[in-house]
Amino acid sequence: MGWDQAAGLRQWANGESQDCPAHVAEMLVELAAGGGSSEARSQAAPRPSAKPASTSAAVTPPRKAGSAQPVTLMVLGLPGTAERHTTRVSELLESWAGEGRRWIGDPRSWRIVALPIDSPHLPLLVTQQSHWALWVDDDLEAFRRGYRMLRQISEQGGPQRLIAVHPPGVGRQGLLANLQYVADAYFGIELLVLAR
Repeated sequence: MGWDQAAGLRQWANGESQDCPAHVAEMLVELAAGGGSSEARSQAAPRPSAKPASTSAAVTPPRKAGSAQPVTLMVLGLPGTAERHTTRVSELLESWAGEGRRWIGDPRSWRIVALPIDSPHLPLLVTQQSHWALWVDDDLEAFRRGYRMLRQISEQGGPQRLIAVHPPGVGRQGLLANLQYVADAYFGIELLVLAR
C-alpha cells in the first residue's frame, strides 16, 4: 500500500458526513499516526471475544490439506456479485494456501458467494450458512466503508463472526487491526484477521 493511512483517516475525521463517532475517529487517527498514549494503544489492541463459539456462526473449521469437499464462503462487502469480484477472494485463498495455511485445503474447492449487505435474506442465511467473510479493500476509503458495513451487519442481524478477506499483501497493522477493534468494541462482531 503506497498511501498514508493517517492522512486518509484525518481527511475522513474532518469531513462533513460522519458515520463514526468523533472519539473513535480521533483515536484511530492518533493510532495510525503512531502517536498516542500507551493507554490509547492498549485500548486499541484487539480483545478476545467473550462469546462462546457455539453461539455464533463459525468461520472456517480446520481442514485437511487434501480435502476437496466444497465449502461455501458467504462474502459481504464485495463491490458486486459477478465472478470478477468473487475471483478476488479466490486469489486471497490461493495466496494463503501458498503461505502454507493448510486449513484452506484446495483453494479451488471453495465456493465464493457474494451477498449484498442490504440483502433481505441476510438474517435467514446467517442461520443456514456457517462460513462468512467481510471484504476489506485497501484504498483511502477502506476504513470508512468497513465501519459502515460492520454497522449494517449489526443492525440487520448479520453474522457475529467473520473472517477479513482483502487484497493479498495487506498487512495486519493499521486498517485491519483498527477494523477488528471497532467490530468488537462497537458492534460485538468478531472479525478474524489472518494477515501477517
